[in-house]
Formats: sequence, C-alpha cells, structure tokens
Amino acid sequence: MNETMPPDLIAAAATEPEWLRWWFRVLIVTNLAAVFFILKRTPAGRLAARPEALAILVAFILSAVTMNWLYDWVGYVRLLGVTHLVFWTPVYLWVLGRFWLGAYSGPFRYYAIVYLVVAGACLVIDASDLIRYLLGDHRPLHLD
Repeated sequence: MNETMPPDLIAAAATEPEWLRWWFRVLIVTNLAAVFFILKRTPAGRLAARPEALAILVAFILSAVTMNWLYDWVGYVRLLGVTHLVFWTPVYLWVLGRFWLGAYSGPFRYYAIVYLVVAGACLVIDASDLIRYLLGDHRPLHLD
C-alpha cells in the first residue's frame, strides 16, 4: 500500500467530494434501515424473523469488515467494491426475485424498492470499477 494513504478507509473516504460522501451515507442508511424490518407479523399475528432483512444486514456488515481489511492490503483503489459484489449480489438477487414474485407488502415493500434501487446502482458502479481495475487502473481513488 502507498505510504501516503490515509490510515484507514474512513479517513480515505473523508477525502472524497461532498456529493460522494452523501452517496456513502445513503448506502449506509439504506442498508442499516433493514434493522427496522427484522421482525414481521405472520398471518396468525405472531412475530417472526424476516430473513431478507437479516441477510441485508449481514451482507452489509461482512462487506464493510472485508472492505476495511482489503483497504489495509491494497489501499484506496477501485478493487474495494469487489466486497459489495461478493456479499451483496446474492442477497440483492434473492430480494429482487422475491419482489418480482410479489412476496412483499406494506412498508417492507417500499423499503425493498429503495434497497433495490440504491444497492443496484452501487453494484453497477462496483462492477464497472472492478473491470477498470482488472484492465490495469490501479491508481488510488480521489485523495485531497
């Protein structure tokens, strides 16, 4: 890793333009909002776990931990988004498939729409970044 890199991923992300830092916040809030949907009422009126919300949270946490580890290893480069591709894509496809089957209703349906739009946009950006990295673009990302 380049010695001029900030000491951690949070410090590196803080060097980004304000609009991009807002995008990071949107990603964080969207994923963490899944905590509000972990429990659902069954048709019998009992509380039950909603596995999709748990999966979104677990994938978010695993990706964040892995991304921080990867930052320590390779620095602030386009490869970092691979953690989203690895952990978020299976959850995203599962939620998308269940959404199209009409499995969601009420507030979780609206949350799922927001999640699918935000996570989907992020995954497209991450796939583009991964391709650029594999094609040789190993330059550090924006740093002031």
